Formats: sequence, structure tokens, C-alpha cells
Amino acid sequence: MLEAAITAVPPAFRRRLMITCDGAGASHDLITRLDTLAARPGYQVIYSVGWELGKREKAAIAAVPAGAWQIAVDERGEVRERRTEDACGDPGCAHRRCWIEAHVTELTGLLRENPAGDQLDGWPKKMRLFARRERPHPGAQLSLFETADGWRYTLWVTNLPEHTTGWRGQLAYIDAAHRVHARVEDAIRTGKDCGIGKYPSTALAMNKAWQATALTAATLLAWLKLLALDGPLARAEPKTLRYRLLHAAAKLTRGGRQRRLDISATWPWAADITTAWDRISALPQAP
Repeated sequence: MLEAAITAVPPAFRRRLMITCDGAGASHDLITRLDTLAARPGYQVIYSVGWELGKREKAAIAAVPAGAWQIAVDERGEVRERRTEDACGDPGCAHRRCWIEAHVTELTGLLRENPAGDQLDGWPKKMRLFARRERPHPGAQLSLFETADGWRYTLWVTNLPEHTTGWRGQLAYIDAAHRVHARVEDAIRTGKDCGIGKYPSTALAMNKAWQATALTAATLLAWLKLLALDGPLARAEPKTLRYRLLHAAAKLTRGGRQRRLDISATWPWAADITTAWDRISALPQAP
């Protein structure tokens, strides 16, 4: 799957890649392969891969000094805050730290230089391990370790060099860069609205054709939002796009060696459709 994803990227853009993966797809073989890709001369491959919260990681988290946890930010670089009265046990506490929703820290040193020996022996030397903690939302399933201190933990590894300068090398932004992978789950969720996984038959051949068609539809919607739409429509669900754009009454006409899009000017989203049409028409045509 990794090779197929890289192949789908135009060759001109394959020399500088950031590859993200959640914990469900992580494995020793995957990280070894990513490390090999990153070691090629003339290529820059930064990976960010989910990691399991195991016994050694729990011991490292327990050893992290309170001051080593840095405030996390979202994809816009903003701090998310909410009242967390259990942060220090004082309902009247006015400390800002008790309002912070999430923190991040690095565990690499605690594991590499552990008194019991290198706890990451056998993994790439350039691999770094990070942990994020956040206040769980109501109903979240927590492990016994997480229930004990009231934080939910997420771990991941990356090969981003330690000497990375500027904002990109800061813990908060290393965390934010990893969490952009969450959009993949959004794509899967919206893809189900296109029919992915909703098989219409007990016949394998028919279901394979259905799945291929549903995946094509989901892919076309993703490219439509990326290349042609702005604002709310660029983030809209398939159901919204169907009503506002795809099911709008319009037709294509030809004349003077040109194609024209005829659409009622009274349709509320006519201007958005026209803009999308112009942007798609301006794209270079495949030979």
C-alpha cells in the first residue's frame, strides 16, 4: 500500500515526501522500509507513524517531569483550552495550565538512555518517539493506566532530525503535523456515503464492480474539493455536494469549438459551480 501511494504521486513531487500512518498500520517492517526510503541520496522522506502504548512506554511517561510537558496546538497553531478542574484537584484553581486541554513531550531520551539499556534497540537510530496527552471526551474508552491519571495518551514516532530549526522543530508542531493524518479517517467516513462497503449483492463480481465505482466516486469528490472549490464547499460532505452542485439543473453545449456550461443564474450556488467549472477547464489536458 505504501508503494502504491507513492506511485500515485507525480514523479516531480516524490523527492520530498511526508508519510503519515496511524497505529493500526504501523509495523517494524513499515518503519524499516520508510527508513530505507529516507536514506536515499537526493530524497527527503519524513515519516510520522503511530506507536503502541506498551509497558516500556508507560514507564517512560511516568518518569517525565511535569515541566517537560509542553502545550499542544491545533492545525492552525492555536491552543485549545477548557476548564479541567481535576488537573490539580482544586476547583477554584486559576492556573492557566489547568485549563489546557492537551500537552506533548518526547520520550526518546528516556527510552534510549534507560538504566536497563536501550529500550529501542533494533529500531532505526534516527527514529524519535513522542507522546501526546489530552483530556478525554465523555464516553472515551481508557486503559487502566490512563484512568489512573485522567489523561488519554497517543504515541507516534518520526525521523524528523533533532536539529530541525524554526517552528517545525518545536514539539507542538511536530504533534500537529502528525495529527493531520486524522483527515484520512474523514475520507473513509465520507467515502462510505459514496457506497464504499455497502455491497448490493452476494455475487463477488458485482460487489467488486460496485466497490471500484464507489472508490472512483470518492476519489473524484476529493479532487473536486481540492482543485475547484473554496470555503465551506471545500469541506462539505458528499450529501451537501450532491444537493448544491452535482444535482443542479445544467447542461453542456458546444459551439465555436468550445464547451459551455449553461446553468440557471437563480440557483444559489451557480457562482460556485461556474468558478469550479472554470478552474477545471483551465487544468492542463492529459496527452
